[in-house]
Amino acid sequence: MRTKSIDFTGKNIYVGLDVHKKSWSVTVLLDEVEHRTFTTSPKAIFVSDYLKKHFPGGTYLSAYECGFSGYQTHRDLLAQGVQNIVINPADVPSNNKEKTTKTDKVDSRKIAKGLRNGELRGIHVFDQIHEEFRSLVRQRTTFQKDFRRSKQRIKSALMYHGIDVPEEFDFQNWSKSFESWLSGLELSTTNGTYMLENLYQNYLFNKTQIRVLAIEIKKYARRHFKEDYFLLRTIPGIGQLTAVAIISELGEITRFKNLNHLSSYVGIMPLMHNSGESERVGRMTYRANNWVRTILVEASWQAIRKDPAMLQYYLKHAGKTNGKKAIIKVTRKLLNRVRYVLKNKQPYELGVQE
Repeated sequence: MRTKSIDFTGKNIYVGLDVHKKSWSVTVLLDEVEHRTFTTSPKAIFVSDYLKKHFPGGTYLSAYECGFSGYQTHRDLLAQGVQNIVINPADVPSNNKEKTTKTDKVDSRKIAKGLRNGELRGIHVFDQIHEEFRSLVRQRTTFQKDFRRSKQRIKSALMYHGIDVPEEFDFQNWSKSFESWLSGLELSTTNGTYMLENLYQNYLFNKTQIRVLAIEIKKYARRHFKEDYFLLRTIPGIGQLTAVAIISELGEITRFKNLNHLSSYVGIMPLMHNSGESERVGRMTYRANNWVRTILVEASWQAIRKDPAMLQYYLKHAGKTNGKKAIIKVTRKLLNRVRYVLKNKQPYELGVQE
């Protein structure tokens, strides 16, 4: 007697993944029942093979939280025929028991249930080319932080060993003459001199890396995003590297439905609490793209120095609240200008587009 083959054609199979470096916790659900939760090696092909073996012909839907592993897992799952989405960890529905009992199995089960219930929405995933460009731009920002730290370490070492910086060099921007003076310093022992020399070499390395990366990313932007790059440069406060960073972080501006959608992505929407007749507006949301938000806030400080309209807007709100809150309002206004010029493909005209 011949056994009828199993066929799940037309059936959705929901897969929740809690991904880690050495293993994945996987929960598989059907519309009617929970199949099982198990641990497997951290490879998309193992999940795919399991689904094809146990649920042949089914439609495989999976999700995992964005994090350390980036989006390669997402691409691998898609390549294996699994319709995957990457989700924000804050969007996964949780009851009190799940919040207090956090394990890999619990997390994968939460994701699978949220996926089955239609409660999860995937975040935007750039293609690999754009993602690697964005990583290069972010690397420059990281090197800038290293550069500032290298300067602070040198200053701390000089102060610790009682070396006074000559008055003509006592300012924030380090000149060539100051670097020359610094490179010739010697302490009382070879160990001290070697320590100072290493700090100075680290400073020079970071300085060179920042310059090299700046050249490369501007060159790439002018070649591949020429129109958007020069459009953004027409907005007061946005320089070459700021324009590149905005392009790398936002991608195609039309993916944002409106200004509120864009502001929410950047993270300049306030936290709200509205209950009955009580309404409270709190601090900026913790859900943000911190890379682009920081860049835009810094650009806003430049904008109020270069654009009289922005300065007037800032002073108007600074008088009611304080400088930090007012600059966030300026940032939202600047973001609106960014959206306008990129969406309409028109250069910004001072005092026209608001």
